Amino acid sequence: MLIPEELRVKARELAGRIPYQLIKDSPTVKYYTQWSLFDNCVESSNGNSPPPPIELNEYDLVVHNGLLVKGSELTSNDAATGIDPSESRIIARHFVNVREIQSLRIGNSSNSSVKVMMSYSGESNEMHSNHVIINVDEGALANVFLSIIGNGGCGTNITELNIGDGAVVNLLVYSVNVDPAFNLIRVNEGVKAMVNSYSIIVNGRMTHHREDYVLQGRESSVNVNSLEVGSGSSRLDYMVNLMHYGENSISNSITRAIALDSATVIHRGFGRISEHGKWSSTNIEGKVFIGSSNAVGMSVPVIMVDTGDVNGARHSASDASLDEEQELYLRMRGLSREEAIKLIVYDMVMGFLDNINGEFTSSVKYIRSSLLKLLRI
Repeated sequence: MLIPEELRVKARELAGRIPYQLIKDSPTVKYYTQWSLFDNCVESSNGNSPPPPIELNEYDLVVHNGLLVKGSELTSNDAATGIDPSESRIIARHFVNVREIQSLRIGNSSNSSVKVMMSYSGESNEMHSNHVIINVDEGALANVFLSIIGNGGCGTNITELNIGDGAVVNLLVYSVNVDPAFNLIRVNEGVKAMVNSYSIIVNGRMTHHREDYVLQGRESSVNVNSLEVGSGSSRLDYMVNLMHYGENSISNSITRAIALDSATVIHRGFGRISEHGKWSSTNIEGKVFIGSSNAVGMSVPVIMVDTGDVNGARHSASDASLDEEQELYLRMRGLSREEAIKLIVYDMVMGFLDNINGEFTSSVKYIRSSLLKLLRI
C-alpha cells in the first residue's frame, strides 16, 4: 500500500518542528535515547541493496529497505495505519521516508503461523524505513515471528498488530541492529483477546525499541517476557508500555537485561490503568545483570493509576553483578572472571529461550545460533 501523499506532506511539516520526546527521562540523564544520532540520518530512496544473507525461504513475508521482497500473495490494501505522525519527530520522519506499508490478514479458519522479516542496510547515514500492519481476525489463533535485522544504516521499523475479539496471538520478536535504529511495535487488543509475547533485543549503536500494548477490550490480557542484551559499545533503550482502557484487563511484563563490556542497557516499563480500565491489574518487573565495571544497566518501572477500582498494580526492579565472594567461589573451581561471566550470560540466555512457546521451535533454533555467535559464548 502506497503512502497517501497528504500523509507524507503532513509528516514532513511535522518533522521540522516537533521534538523526539516531550519530556526528559530523568533529572540526571537528558534522554536514555541519544536522539542526536538520528539527526545525522538522511532519507534515502535507494532500496536496491540486497537483504541480509538469511534463508528467505524460512519467512512468509520479507520487507527490505521499505520494499516487499517476498510474500506479495499475503498482502492486501484494506488497512490504514493507526499511527499518528504527530506523536514524535522520529515517527514523522518515518512517514516521510517509508516507501510502502505492507498489510496482511490472519484468518480464524485454522491455527495460523506467519514469519515476517523487516531488514535494512546501507551507508551509515542512510535512513531506511519498514512498516507492516498485521490484522488478526476475531477468534483466531496465530503465531507470529517478527525478525528485525539491521546491517548498517539508520532504520525505522514500525509494526502494527490489530487483534480481534477473542483472538489469541503468540508473538516472538527478535531484533538485532548495528547503527541507530528506532523500532515500534504497537499491539491493539479487542474484547477477551490474549497476547503471549517474547522479545529479544540485541546490540546497536543506539537502539530505541518500544512496544505498546493497548488493552482496549474488556478482559483482554498480555504477558510480556523480554531479554535485552548489549555488548561492546552498544546502547539500548527498551521501553514497554502497558495501557489499560478495557475493564478487567490484565498485563504482566518481566524483562531480563544483560549489560556487557562498555554497553549501556536501559529497561523502561510503564503501566497505566485509565479511568475506563476499572478492575484491571498490571505488573512490571525488571532484572539487570551487569557483567563489566564499564557497563551501565538500569531498570525503570513506573505505574500510573487513574481509577480507585483496581485489582492490582505492582512494579519492581533489581540489578546484580558478579561480587567478590562469587568470583572467589568460581575461581576455586578453576573458572576465571571472564569465564564465569560467560557462564552466567549463557545460562540467562538459554534459560530464556527454553521457556519460549513450543510453536516457535525452528525460530528459536535460529535465534540461539545467532546469539551464541554475536555474544561469543
